Amino acid sequence: MSGNTITMVLPGDDRGFLAEHSIDVLAPSPPLRNLFDGVGIEKCGDLARLEQEAVEVRFGAEGVHLWRLSRADDRRLIFAAMPRSLPESSLDWVDYALTDPERLVFVINALVDNVSSALTARGQCAREMTLVFSLANRSLFEHLVRPSRSTASRKAWMRLIRTHLDRIQLLNAVTGVLLRVESVTGEVERQGDMFDRGFATARATEETVAQLLDDQGAVIVVPDNSRHPLLERRTNWMTQEPAHAARAHMVRESPVDPRLTLQLLTEPRRILVKTAPRRDHELPVEYRDTDSWVLLDSAAGPDRVSGGQWEESGAYAREYFRCVTREGTLVWIFRQARGDEWYMHGWWD
Repeated sequence: MSGNTITMVLPGDDRGFLAEHSIDVLAPSPPLRNLFDGVGIEKCGDLARLEQEAVEVRFGAEGVHLWRLSRADDRRLIFAAMPRSLPESSLDWVDYALTDPERLVFVINALVDNVSSALTARGQCAREMTLVFSLANRSLFEHLVRPSRSTASRKAWMRLIRTHLDRIQLLNAVTGVLLRVESVTGEVERQGDMFDRGFATARATEETVAQLLDDQGAVIVVPDNSRHPLLERRTNWMTQEPAHAARAHMVRESPVDPRLTLQLLTEPRRILVKTAPRRDHELPVEYRDTDSWVLLDSAAGPDRVSGGQWEESGAYAREYFRCVTREGTLVWIFRQARGDEWYMHGWWD
């Protein structure tokens, strides 16, 4: 269109229409305009007649772009692609306001199920989700939830959201909940060692742990060690929240060099023992644990431990022996002096 004149260009004639126009209509940069002048390119048709390889070698990326425009090959889109909206789900109610946390979890569970189904259908995993609570005083409360790695698992998101709900303090009753996905990633598998037997079952293990947490609650425990003389009373197992137990500071590298590890029985097991008399004690020479007698090549001890007069579990007096069996197994047995009974406490491997 020039002034008040409109020029109609028929389909297929756009290249010919451009051919007679000056190269300046393509708005080349000043350095490139000088190069065009040096080789005699004055009109769009002069540039369009060249081969792409020649244009790329002499004029670079900008020259190739203008070469396409001179041939009426404009790859720009008239309308940009519409961004795909991320999944979200909401529920509002007007007849009442929720203050019961259990009913709120029930509502959120339905929202998470909708969002997880939408993510699975798209082949995506959510990296972040936002919980938006509509309160009775007409205000909004937003809370961002972010897992350690992106996932579309409903169980994983509900477990994480329950943990966050325990720490959220709402100033008023809830009249609506919106669950919105903030960012997503592709559904990709984690890489691992193909020779690692555990890697093939990693997904099944994660799903099993998630099922246990859903059914039993916080089933993750960590040891709380004391300095009690008896090893079976030295460790108490304390319940931990999954998010706290998975923190990096809970995993530490041991500075101890590789060595044999003592494997303790959950409870000492009663055994029969044949002994040989020594000056102030009886030395074990053979014991029967299950169906057969086991010969002992050597026995070091006794290491005497006693005490517990003021403990609820009662007093104890033990004589410990570290013994090597004929097969080379290192076992740990003790004699309960108060009842003259022998017990298997563990072994080393």
